[in-house]
Amino acid sequence: MSAMRSFLKTWYRPEVSPIIAVVGVALTGASWYIVRLARHQEVVWTNANPAPWQKIEQTQSTKILNVNEKLTDSFKREW
Repeated sequence: MSAMRSFLKTWYRPEVSPIIAVVGVALTGASWYIVRLARHQEVVWTNANPAPWQKIEQTQSTKILNVNEKLTDSFKREW
């Protein structure tokens, strides 16, 4: 047990615990958010259509809400 006490006395400082906890929570939250964004339904991980913006015509709307704009049809993503 004295080896463990010696190790903790040398390498463990109690005042560092809150910093480690805050950094750990921040890294976990950032990782979760990146995974959430990557798995969103609008993200497509395929090379079948490498340039989807080239298929949009001038009469298509890609916006969710159009204010004072009249277009003939809306853009539909091809799955």
